[in-house]
Amino acid sequence: MIKCNLQWEQTRYLASMLYNVNCNKKAQMITPDKLFPLPQDIFLERGTPKSTKEEMQNFLKEINTRKIKK
Repeated sequence: MIKCNLQWEQTRYLASMLYNVNCNKKAQMITPDKLFPLPQDIFLERGTPKSTKEEMQNFLKEINTRKIKK
């Protein structure tokens, strides 16, 4: 079943690429999950952030402190 789902994912991805190549405007382009739904799409959490604003700020502070040390 997983193999079948992956093959459908690949088919959908290729179909969306073909569709997007023939678009005249960027606004007409679509993502693979908008082309046709698949059962595994319920596990996609598009548009929801994976971290909070505070976690992002702490991460940026950590990066900056490591840059300064080098």
